[in-house]
Amino acid sequence: MHSKNNSKKISNCDKDFWDSLHTEILLSNQKISQVDMRALIEQSFIFSLFFRGCSQEEIIGFRSLLRLKEYGYVMLLDFETSTRFQKNFNTMSLHHYIRGILKDTNHIIGPLISNRISILVTLSVDNVANDLQNNKHENSLTIHEKESLSIADSLIENFNRQSHIAVSIGIGGITSFPSLTSSYIEALYALQFSNKNHRVHAKEMEGSKTSFQFDYYETEKRMLDAIRTGKSEAHDYFGLLMNWIQPFNDRAKRNHILELLTVAAHAKKFDKSSEMKYYNYVGSAKELFEYSGAELIEWAYRQFVHITGFEKPQNTIDYSNKVVQITKEYLEKHYTEDISLEDVASQVNISPQYFSKLIKKNTGFNFIDWLSMMRVRKAKELLNNSNLTVKEVCYMVGYKDPNYFSRIFKKRVGITPSEYIKNSKKSKNKA
Repeated sequence: MHSKNNSKKISNCDKDFWDSLHTEILLSNQKISQVDMRALIEQSFIFSLFFRGCSQEEIIGFRSLLRLKEYGYVMLLDFETSTRFQKNFNTMSLHHYIRGILKDTNHIIGPLISNRISILVTLSVDNVANDLQNNKHENSLTIHEKESLSIADSLIENFNRQSHIAVSIGIGGITSFPSLTSSYIEALYALQFSNKNHRVHAKEMEGSKTSFQFDYYETEKRMLDAIRTGKSEAHDYFGLLMNWIQPFNDRAKRNHILELLTVAAHAKKFDKSSEMKYYNYVGSAKELFEYSGAELIEWAYRQFVHITGFEKPQNTIDYSNKVVQITKEYLEKHYTEDISLEDVASQVNISPQYFSKLIKKNTGFNFIDWLSMMRVRKAKELLNNSNLTVKEVCYMVGYKDPNYFSRIFKKRVGITPSEYIKNSKKSKNKA
């Protein structure tokens, strides 16, 4: 006789079977041409490169597959939303249309996201070297930068003449493959200055950076409006703001980052379509001083993602995964002991290195994050519901050094264990 849980498992297995079978049947009935297959690969690569993140191995693989050159620049096309545009184009038809216009260039085309599409034009090392050699004025456009303007003009003319569709184009600078995200950000920046049926190169806008206050606060306003209305463009505007503060010293960076994250968290409260996550202002302000230089910017992006949710943060735990289940159960039973990564890896019979990768992949957290957060959670319970000292609690949750325990607690909670006890007592007295 089957139990209720077994029946549920069997039902899920049946569903998986029929769903996968249905997918196979649909795929077998569709004949995808080589041209369409390449288009799908290009779109996948562009999306990964600029929105999801690509490993070095993935970049090398895609470059080889698509025969892309060593350098390149990004063009962003922003189409005027209209019934004509929606009627005439979808992602694939737009891809083939652009491909026909740019047939003489080495390029790939990204997916259509809302009313915007990205194009990556690639160049050889020799082309870029010759450009630099022939360009005697640092601020003037090189031969290939001028060529990018001609390409943009051709795109605008074709969309206007044949389809009567308006398009604005922003063009980023030429850079090596590992740094292409910077070209994307520059294209985004240039796009803010491009009017309908017009194109702007980021290099042409360098002089406008003297008007910092106006540009900065206008972009901040647009970011906040996008957050309030639940639009993912907020991340684009945040990227522009991060690009602005890149040259600043760490002190100035911290001031701007803290201000932006605070107003972003406040704006998110107005987005009724999603649940507002708790944001630890005090803890974040203190955590800022643990980072410097480029790490500050990376930290800011992670915080912004956590606040807005416009990019899926990598902290969704897959509890159905066997390794995750065993790890969770083992930590709950042994968190008070001196346990290590190797100890838990042995429970699932895999190497520590592979175990570490699996945990990160399936939870978004490192093993040490799991362990320290569980210990801090238990410590909060003990501090809140007993008269134990900080030192006693430290040993009870698995730490041997009270000073180290206090640092970990402060990092996770935002205040020291002693401050936590005082706050807890105040709350109880008020109650």
